[in-house]
Amino acid sequence: MTQTDSEDGQGGELAGQETPVAPRYEQDPDGPMINAPAVVIWLALGFLAMHLLIQYLPPETANQVIMTLAFIPLRYIEGGEALPGGQLARITSFVSYGFLHGDWMHLAMNSFWMLAFGSVAARRLKAMRFVLFSVLAAAVAACFSLALSWGESLILVGASGAIAGQMAIAIRLIFAHGGTLRTSMMRDVSQVPPEPLLRLFTNRSAVTFLVVWLSIDILFANSGLLAEGRVAWEAHLGGFLTGLLGFALFDPQRNRAARDAI
Repeated sequence: MTQTDSEDGQGGELAGQETPVAPRYEQDPDGPMINAPAVVIWLALGFLAMHLLIQYLPPETANQVIMTLAFIPLRYIEGGEALPGGQLARITSFVSYGFLHGDWMHLAMNSFWMLAFGSVAARRLKAMRFVLFSVLAAAVAACFSLALSWGESLILVGASGAIAGQMAIAIRLIFAHGGTLRTSMMRDVSQVPPEPLLRLFTNRSAVTFLVVWLSIDILFANSGLLAEGRVAWEAHLGGFLTGLLGFALFDPQRNRAARDAI
């Protein structure tokens, strides 16, 4: 997720807690090359289709589409309704900005992370819950950006706020009860109890992953290596916290695993 100027994204067992059911592993050596749920593939194709559309539209029309769909804090001060999209865009842009990307590298990185970690979340939540959760994570990510950039003439684009939320869900499943990135390739996440929040932050593998991810995010936020504009780290944080804290609300297994999910 990027922002640009508008003038031009283990611990041990807890006392008294039941031992979690051992996760089930499955492996299909002859499975498809892209082992992602259909909803994730369709979203990635949607990002690609929008980016191609922007590339081939006349420049003036493309700019109008971008200004209509992008999240722009300037919309929310007096006179902001004069921006393309008007009053309606003040609502729709909390989600529509996620379908825009600053360049091909931005699009490729977001698609890669969603295929990797969004697929884990989608397998657990199933299509409808996954879409609803992603909409919420995108909206919360935009709210975090709005809070820190109120009234500024910035453009927020990219799906990485929602993807950060998907990643938070994936982390609670991938590293649950001793799991690793390698074993997650064989794990049936539709059944495994999520790692409790308190235990997550004493899980060495999970903490290591989070430190690396946050370090990379901060590096790119300040260097501009992956985008012409600034990486919106605050939007990533908003999406990530949505996944971390809101997972239980969308988890179809929450009734059976409620005591482990928080």
